[in-house]
Amino acid sequence: MKKLRGNNAAGLADQLVSAGANAATGLLVLPFLAPAEAGAVLFAIGVGYFAIGIARALVGDVLLTYSARYGDAERARQAADATKTAGALGLLAALIAVVAWATGPDFLSELVWLAPFLPFVLVHDAGRYVFLAARRPQRALLSDLTYIAVQGIVLTGLLVAGYRDGAVFLCAWGIGGIAGALSFLIRARINVFDLRRGDLRGWVKETRHLSGWLTLTALLGQAQVQFVYTLVTGLLTPTALSMLRAAQYGLLMPAQNLQMAVSSLLVPRMSRLAGAGDAAGLSRLLRRALTATALCGLVPVALSPLAGPVLDAILPKYAQAATIALPVALQAAIYLVQVPFTAALRGMQRVRSLFVQYVVFVAAQVTCLIAGTLAFELRGAAWGMMAGSAVGLVAMVVLYRRAHSRLEPTDPAEPEPETPPQPETPPTVADENAGPTPVR
Repeated sequence: MKKLRGNNAAGLADQLVSAGANAATGLLVLPFLAPAEAGAVLFAIGVGYFAIGIARALVGDVLLTYSARYGDAERARQAADATKTAGALGLLAALIAVVAWATGPDFLSELVWLAPFLPFVLVHDAGRYVFLAARRPQRALLSDLTYIAVQGIVLTGLLVAGYRDGAVFLCAWGIGGIAGALSFLIRARINVFDLRRGDLRGWVKETRHLSGWLTLTALLGQAQVQFVYTLVTGLLTPTALSMLRAAQYGLLMPAQNLQMAVSSLLVPRMSRLAGAGDAAGLSRLLRRALTATALCGLVPVALSPLAGPVLDAILPKYAQAATIALPVALQAAIYLVQVPFTAALRGMQRVRSLFVQYVVFVAAQVTCLIAGTLAFELRGAAWGMMAGSAVGLVAMVVLYRRAHSRLEPTDPAEPEPETPPQPETPPTVADENAGPTPVR
């Protein structure tokens, strides 16, 4: 029990650190760059989060759902396979980013500073999930603290030296990723140059019953994010998008990072309970988690009235974002309430149901967003996104109840019967965000 409490504390600390760092990466851009200049940097950061999200669907989320049911020796083999897969995806993402920078329009100009670091960032993220699947959150916390400390030191040094362009923020983020990746590889004793260890093809083949649907869900999520941003910019203005992003960075993104973090703690436990057919235990864990996440969801709602005074004091250029603080905060609360249900479906390996839920969510949110934007401009867009999220929550609860009623003991060596479509090539990189649940 004492060890369990220690793991929970370390896991929660790791998630809070990760959530704060991910939010700060974008927020720190705002005080130093004007809204027009910040756009390209925020887009590049979004590309990085997109790459992380896709890699997490193929590696991190699969580790939590699949590897949690195995012993240490088998998990070590799976960790080497997963690390090699994450590195390969990082190299592919880097190549795509360079091509986009060389041939694309001006708003892709900052991608050249992101590309060299993508393999390291993806390996670091895979390492976090290797440790979490092995129920060693203390090691994940150490990797994250290493990442953040190096990023902070590099960023501070560059800003003090007088550098104020977008490359500063992207290089600091990337160098932190190198430090985090090395921290994982050294402590996990994984040699990425040893071609005998790690089987990319084997990992994809072994986990395709999960990764196919998870990848489709991640791709749909990123397509939805891009559509939302394009729609807001097209129907309103680029400045309106900056205001929406400012509100999301302050209220929604921390909740989303906490959402992914709490899910990473819940999924391995729910996977083991589901594998044993313990429906009652799964229900008890869900109820306890739901109480905690619902209380956390009250925090952004309680903080939303402070958005106006805070922005007036420190970021007056973004003061208009305060007008949409409440709907963005409510959307954050909805996402946090949804966490235990999502984790339960992942634990039961009902990944097709997750894809169905996301289809419902995207359809509802896009419809509500268009209607709200046309009627009430930026405020209507924010309230429309919140309404679509509420519909997605209802769909998630319905799908969870259906899956829970059919829960039976399973052999961890055997995949669930559903066989999703499997992409023949790794996905491409576009825009964000993550983690492991993208910004909706």
